[in-house]
Amino acid sequence: MSASRVQEGMKYLLNSGWMLAEKFLMLAIGLATTVVLARYLGPEDFGYLNYALALLGLLSIVVHLGLTGLVVKELRSNPDNEDQILSTVFVIKVGCSVIAFAIMMSTYLFGNDQNFLVLLFTALALFFTPFEMLIDWFQARVQAKYAAVAGFVGQLGGNGLKMILAIAGAGLVYIALAHVVVVMVTSAILVCYAVMLKRDFRFDFSWPLGKTLLKKSFLIFLGSLSAVIYLKVDQIMLQYMLGEYAVGVYSAASRLSEAWYLIPTILMASVFPKMIDLHKTDTAGYNRFMQVALDVLFFMAFALAVVVFFLSDWIVHLLYGAQYVDAGPVLAIHIFAATFVFMRALFSKWIIIEEAFIFSLVTQGLGALSNIVLNYYLIQSHGVVGSAWATLISYSIAGYVSLLLSRKTRPLFIMMTKSICLHVFISVPQLIREFRRG
Repeated sequence: MSASRVQEGMKYLLNSGWMLAEKFLMLAIGLATTVVLARYLGPEDFGYLNYALALLGLLSIVVHLGLTGLVVKELRSNPDNEDQILSTVFVIKVGCSVIAFAIMMSTYLFGNDQNFLVLLFTALALFFTPFEMLIDWFQARVQAKYAAVAGFVGQLGGNGLKMILAIAGAGLVYIALAHVVVVMVTSAILVCYAVMLKRDFRFDFSWPLGKTLLKKSFLIFLGSLSAVIYLKVDQIMLQYMLGEYAVGVYSAASRLSEAWYLIPTILMASVFPKMIDLHKTDTAGYNRFMQVALDVLFFMAFALAVVVFFLSDWIVHLLYGAQYVDAGPVLAIHIFAATFVFMRALFSKWIIIEEAFIFSLVTQGLGALSNIVLNYYLIQSHGVVGSAWATLISYSIAGYVSLLLSRKTRPLFIMMTKSICLHVFISVPQLIREFRRG
């Protein structure tokens, strides 16, 4: 194997290592914070906090407008146009953050028990969302360590503050305000690193470029919006159908399950530049890469799900206490959705590389629609556990079954089917032998 290939491989491995190390630390800190807040607030207040955060997550997609992965590709493909791309995307996102904030605050009018200050302080985080564009810039430059440090420090400071407030007996409003500290500190560090690395930045907003990017990202945006709908609609529907207690129980379980979703996102974001390069120069290598990646992603998620399934009741009782006893069965079902979420992370990058944006909309739209319908009926018949089943089924539709609908995506369906059949025990040994042969 040539020295250049080894050096390139080490570069991407190190890039992944920084991002994964940060996310594992954030995962541990986030779970610790979830446990402390859940125990302190109780199911009702914890449920309302998570309802507000679900709205925040939904409206953050309005700010991103599907531009995240597209920005990485544009920066990677047109490095000489870097200033104009960054300037244009930032201005667009700032405008969208104002719209998203207004929408979130308007929900106060539709509920009887809405806490205005909790909604207000949670919604303030939307104004810092545009700075996450700098994470895309670091990814395009294969300098993930800067985003990793910023994310870790922000999460550590913000979550540490939440735990201190909970231990000190502060109210729900102050804990919601602390959430803004997380994104504020992270944004400030990102800006400092960006200034340090690029002192010659020149603001160069271009509306023609903005329109071009928005045209490309529109279908991604609709797909991402659909994705967040089926990620967050369960908590919003539980709030209006069963109340805060149900949201609290479901959130306690889903937080333990969804915390792991960071792993495939970061893995794929880190190797995304390599995927772009392979797609341009080596089609066979590109396809082999995707199969191995899917195999590994599925196996990681499946192994995790099996362990959590058998230990779900014990895990919930250990972490949350007896007041969350109803969360055990929810966790046992919800955790298996990770198998489809992990593989979906690669599919999302494939959509951007192939510029097959319609598939983002179709697959995520089917997932969102099925989740809303399934939640409506299954919550009525099976309560909180029904919502977990709705999540699992809708994720499988969006990330796997829907790929059968088109000739272009069927090869990926076949790859995923191989992964589900534990093809990892074939592909990874083959990869190791090829690496040794050089």
